[in-house]
Amino acid sequence: MTDRKISKVVIPVAGLGSRFLPATKALPKELLPIVDKPIIHHIVKEAVDAGIETVVFITSRPKILIEDYFDPADLTSHKLTEAGKHHLIEETIELSKKIDIVSVRQQHPEGLGHAVLMAEPVVSGQNFAVLLGDEIVRNNHGPSSVKQCVDAFQSKERGSVIGVIEVPKEETYLYGVCDFGNDGAKGPGPWEVKGFVEKPAPEDAPSNWALPGRYVFEPGILNAIRETPRGKGNEIQLTDAMVRLLKTQPFFAQAIKGERFDTGSKLGYIIANVAYGLADPEHQVALRKALLEMLKNEK
Repeated sequence: MTDRKISKVVIPVAGLGSRFLPATKALPKELLPIVDKPIIHHIVKEAVDAGIETVVFITSRPKILIEDYFDPADLTSHKLTEAGKHHLIEETIELSKKIDIVSVRQQHPEGLGHAVLMAEPVVSGQNFAVLLGDEIVRNNHGPSSVKQCVDAFQSKERGSVIGVIEVPKEETYLYGVCDFGNDGAKGPGPWEVKGFVEKPAPEDAPSNWALPGRYVFEPGILNAIRETPRGKGNEIQLTDAMVRLLKTQPFFAQAIKGERFDTGSKLGYIIANVAYGLADPEHQVALRKALLEMLKNEK
């Protein structure tokens, strides 16, 4: 079997975060906190837990603060150490020690496919993972979601793997959706994919297995992106490139175990904070009491 090691992950973080304005006017959306750790902390930790060694951020000019967050030698870290409060950021420092960070600046946002292609100088000729910077998947009792995809990738001799989640049929219009043909999604998986449909209407959806932003690609995806014409929104869509690559290489779908939070939406962000707050030993009892009281008083 050829080498199927995954040591690098591409995380696109160049978006404007316009749904969270005015909070994101000066602060990258990825640094908005889920209780006491920013969104991007959870994403990077998931990659680290999968054994990934290099994180490639696809950034834009306002996103330099993300790099600063993972810098163990920044001014804030120095001042906290001097004040004897290093323990407050110890988890972030330990996380940053386990990865090498590479930043590639995307001058103009031209779609997710274009963002992934920007990583070519770092990942060319290698298998690599892609994680979206606003999708958190919590799995306290097993491997991280990208680790599940990496394991599925390594179980196959060839082909790429995408993580999938089952969504209500009426919500398929929000996602890219897998087409499994006549075989369907049967057995434990991973399942071979026959096609992808971007945001289909419920009556047109070939399945209700959606893509929540967890991918493990063979190197051929880069050529596929390069050859893909602009699609929806006049952007280079990653899903379109995957359809192109599917003509010559297999794709497999791995059902992800875990609790997913779409922190790219306001409601998903609020729900994530409540869920992580209820899991915080220091505040869970008081928070549950406060939530029940608010619900009781709601008119």
